[in-house]
Amino acid sequence: MNKTLLVALGTVALGLAAPANAADMAARPYTKAPMVAPSPIYNWTGFYAGVQGGGGWGRSDETFLLAPNAPGFAATQKYDTSGGFVGGVFGYNWQQGPVVFGIEGDYHWADISGRSAEINAGFGDTYYTKIRSFGDIKGRLGYSTGPALWFVSGGAAVGDIQHRYDPALFPSATFVQNDWRWGWTVGAGAEYMFAPNWSAKVEYNYIDFGKSSIQYSAVPANRSEWTDTVHTIKAGVNYHFNWGAPVAARY
Repeated sequence: MNKTLLVALGTVALGLAAPANAADMAARPYTKAPMVAPSPIYNWTGFYAGVQGGGGWGRSDETFLLAPNAPGFAATQKYDTSGGFVGGVFGYNWQQGPVVFGIEGDYHWADISGRSAEINAGFGDTYYTKIRSFGDIKGRLGYSTGPALWFVSGGAAVGDIQHRYDPALFPSATFVQNDWRWGWTVGAGAEYMFAPNWSAKVEYNYIDFGKSSIQYSAVPANRSEWTDTVHTIKAGVNYHFNWGAPVAARY
């Protein structure tokens, strides 16, 4: 009887002690949920400079103004030009909302050239055109809602262009004219910010360098006139001086 009573009392005592021990345990610490990384707000405003290069192809349209001086003489030639170029670029962008305005200048060393077919039957005389360098100053209008920018451009273009007449039988009588010609350009492209301060771009441009000529003698009409146009595809990398880490963050 006494043993039964002692067991019962012990069981009750253990039951009363359990809640007290639970109360004495430390409260579980509060853990804050991890913060979601902010999405950056990209800003294209600021100066930039870069390097770029690519290829070009076009046409050189030649017209000889004096009457043909021999049977089989071709007074007019249209021939293709092609080649590559490399150069640099600098500019400035202003961004208002998704709209980006900019002004840009670039210049390239080039080797874009072509030669006519035989122009004096049986003798092998030819014309030759070479774009030795070119550049432009143009405005840009673009649209961006993040790291990508799509744009159109247009403005003035300038080229260092050489035209030559090569008489096959009389090499010493070669006529050469080097002209700096002003014209115009239009184009479109895309640019992408792949890292802080850095962007890559690809761009197409059409360039018309206007008209240039070679004067063969004192006779005003004894000359050839050329109209030169070229299509270019360029790719490049730009460094943005006034654009570093995202200027703000959206949570």
